Amino acid sequence: MTKDTATRRSADGLRYTSKETGSPFTGNGSTRSCFRCGRHRLPALLQSIRILGRTEMVCKPSCKELAETVDGKAGAAPTTATTP
Repeated sequence: MTKDTATRRSADGLRYTSKETGSPFTGNGSTRSCFRCGRHRLPALLQSIRILGRTEMVCKPSCKELAETVDGKAGAAPTTATTP
C-alpha cells in the first residue's frame, strides 16, 4: 500500500489539506435517498410505497422524470435513450 503524499499534517494540526471542504449534500441536511435510484432528494420530491413488505421512499413521479427535470436544471447532462 502506498502512502498518500498529498495529505500532510499542517502546523495547526489539520491533516487533510487536499480534500475538498464542505458537504456534497446542499440545503439543511434533510435529504433522503431513493430506494430505486439511490439519488438524494428532498422529502417533498419523494413518495412512500410498499416494496417487499416494507415502506420505502422512491422518487415522485418516477426516477427518470425527476432526473430530467431536477438534475437537468442543476447542470447535469441529461440522459438520452437510443432508439433502434
